[in-house]
Amino acid sequence: MKLEFKFLILLSLILGGCSKNFIALNPISNANEENFYKTQDDYQNAIYGAYASLKSDGVYDDYMQLVGDLRSDNTQMGTTASNRFSFQDLNQFGVQVTSPIVQSIWDDNYAGIRNVNAILDRIGASDIPADIRTRITGEAQFLRGLFYFNLVRIFGKVPLVVTSLKTIQEAYALGRTDTALIYKQIVQDLTAAEAALPLSVAASEVGRATKGAAGALLGKVYLTTHDYTNARDELNKVIQSGQYSLLTNYSDLWDATKKNSKESIFAVQFMSSITASTGSPFTERYFPYQYTLFSFSTSSGGYNIPTTDLIAAYESGDGRKAASLRESYVSTGGNVVTGLQGRFEYKFHDNPVKNGGGNDNWPVLRYADVLLMYGEALNEISFEADGLAFTLLNQIRERAGLSDKTSANADPTLRIASQNDFRLAMEQERRVEFAFEGHRWYDLVRTGRAIAVLGPKVTGGIVPAQLVLPVPLSEIDVNPGKIDQNAGAK
Repeated sequence: MKLEFKFLILLSLILGGCSKNFIALNPISNANEENFYKTQDDYQNAIYGAYASLKSDGVYDDYMQLVGDLRSDNTQMGTTASNRFSFQDLNQFGVQVTSPIVQSIWDDNYAGIRNVNAILDRIGASDIPADIRTRITGEAQFLRGLFYFNLVRIFGKVPLVVTSLKTIQEAYALGRTDTALIYKQIVQDLTAAEAALPLSVAASEVGRATKGAAGALLGKVYLTTHDYTNARDELNKVIQSGQYSLLTNYSDLWDATKKNSKESIFAVQFMSSITASTGSPFTERYFPYQYTLFSFSTSSGGYNIPTTDLIAAYESGDGRKAASLRESYVSTGGNVVTGLQGRFEYKFHDNPVKNGGGNDNWPVLRYADVLLMYGEALNEISFEADGLAFTLLNQIRERAGLSDKTSANADPTLRIASQNDFRLAMEQERRVEFAFEGHRWYDLVRTGRAIAVLGPKVTGGIVPAQLVLPVPLSEIDVNPGKIDQNAGAK
């Protein structure tokens, strides 16, 4: 099944008996849950519900990617209407402890963790078929690794909970765990998931995690923690699996009728045809504010507008630019709209159905990312002039219609003569390859370049304390003895 989302209603009834306080992991008071995990169908519905958590506001429905883009030099807000102050604060490095954005990211990722913990606590003792049990266990571990990877990159230290909480005392005992231990758990979960998951899934199961999804995410985790040898080995396994390839035409990646292609490793599935709540919001949200060319009236756009700095970053002849953004449009009144009100991202452009969203998936992991991460890991281990890392980088450039970069190129803009030159070339390539996909901020933090690159572009600059977002004030208020605040939070 294509993640049919029937579980959204089912899971809200079964698991929805608790508030979002206590990091959305508070003791379960709904007795029906104990009676739920019995049959194979129960576990299938539970894991579908865990996947459904990925399309929450605080995960991939909006906020994870907005942190990745708005908190960088790639995008800005197209309007500062009063209901968007928190997004402007995100863009200008002024996030408040009461921000609904950080609250939603915290709550929704932990809600996903709670769902998978409930599965993992019980499935080992279940009598469902062994192959089904192994697969669902692997999927739950993959999802828990992903949720914690989101949290640790945004907040730093977070409470680490790998089992369902049974009492209020257990909840009060939770404090923030050092990031090294969080990453250790993520690696453990993803390693187990990689071993358990299938190499591929049937067309009827598109959207479920695979061995490649676990391996690609594990490679990204290793890259983030600067474990380059393990990153290299994991990413190479994904490449050698033969399951993935680059599409010839970059634009095809953004055609909603061609989604789940050979380049897609893991994507959050959105389908407007199922119900009014399962379509993707990206086109309506990220097109211009008060865009007049939709088939219905809306003022919800303007959330992720390309900066002039990003537009200037594309090399002449880069085919990705036209596939990724527009610099103006002609309104229904025949006026050419330019500037901040006229430019917009174009990757997610499936025309939304009123109140039902579009069919664009959210790409969490794609093969181009694996190739570039692999090249980055190789370069960090040892710079090799015109070696494999160059080949990987140039594969991406060639698809975009650009010339290769080489170690002794006569053109200085195409010359990579040192390890640091390669780092900067990779930074540039990732910026334009993954524009509007929520990578830029996380990339700059991972490489230690966020302050140097973004500081001069932000009024007042930025400081190390701003490399993480503040812990939601509500989490500290409910348990001040255990949950503390990040330094410098406002």
